[in-house]
Amino acid sequence: MKSDYAAPGVYRAGRRRVTVRRPNNTTFNAQLYYPATATGDNAPYDGSGAPYPAVSFGHGFLQPPERYRSILEHLTSWGYFVIATESASELFPNHRAYSEDMRYCLTYLEQQNADPASTLFGQVATDRFGVLGHSMGGGASILAAAADTRIKAVANLAAAETNPSAIQASPNVTAPHCLISGSADTITPLNNNGLRMYNAGFAPKLLPVIQGGWHCGFQDTSVFGCDSGPLPRATQLQITRRLLTAFFELYLRNDLAAWEWVWGEGVLKDPLLQLTAESGIVVEPGYTTGYTTTPRVVEYRLFVRNRSRYAQQYMILVDGNGWRTEARPATTPVIAPNESALVSVAVFVPRVRRPAQDVARVRALSLRDGGTLATAFVRTLYR
Repeated sequence: MKSDYAAPGVYRAGRRRVTVRRPNNTTFNAQLYYPATATGDNAPYDGSGAPYPAVSFGHGFLQPPERYRSILEHLTSWGYFVIATESASELFPNHRAYSEDMRYCLTYLEQQNADPASTLFGQVATDRFGVLGHSMGGGASILAAAADTRIKAVANLAAAETNPSAIQASPNVTAPHCLISGSADTITPLNNNGLRMYNAGFAPKLLPVIQGGWHCGFQDTSVFGCDSGPLPRATQLQITRRLLTAFFELYLRNDLAAWEWVWGEGVLKDPLLQLTAESGIVVEPGYTTGYTTTPRVVEYRLFVRNRSRYAQQYMILVDGNGWRTEARPATTPVIAPNESALVSVAVFVPRVRRPAQDVARVRALSLRDGGTLATAFVRTLYR
């Protein structure tokens, strides 16, 4: 059964307030959400699935983290530490400093993970960090990811342009990034914010636009100055939970089952979503058919093209087939940007009653991020 990423995970969400120290010895408060045995403040920690990936969250302008509690608790229920800074709550926040505080939150978790006296000792997957933010926090998440290679996945909600510019920083983001937006957002309109960040960035990148989604629809409650939109808040939050959870499951846990809900039909067939995306990988031809009149090995020539800006290797995965099928090689050599490599797919046609056929799905999986892939199909007819 396919996972419903909009449904709660197996953990409860505990929350406690922590103090994060900056390199200059000043401090700020943050809310740490953690897998727990009960829901609520200071609930008992549940380390049964540790070490857990971690996500640093950035709130919107003058919006406390509490207004995003349903999303933060949801990610926690799927087995994530989510740490939400309370800084940058002033009327004229420093966006660069805010993005740095989001990074310091991750450093705090690194320090706790390494401290034998901490309850989080050995509990944090420090090689699986992500960032997430709404509005101003979304722009700050771009700034943070552009400056910090520890960050392996970036997602934001209705990201706002910042000072310094999140748009100008977007080309420096090297992690997969997903810019979730709303088509009816009147506070950070898509064309002036998320779309410009998407166009400035490099693959792998995604721009899922929730149809009828609005700026404050990403929050649990609205306040003075908020907009409104035609999509019910509950529906928008449900879609958002599904998109975020699938994205982080794919890129922080390398769970390929989540791919369909990030890049595939789970998104493409949803009438409430319009997806623009660029993976940076192409397998050609996308669909090819071969014939044979005798039991033998039928071979297909496929080309894996690297359209990203990084030299990459790809693992070739084959599934969906009934007949024995092999990819040769199973892992490509390193492919330079804008170059390709040949992969041979061998189908061993058995002695079966004719006519018969078999279809295999062939996928090229990026070994750089463990989640981005491209798909082709080979169909073999035995007549």
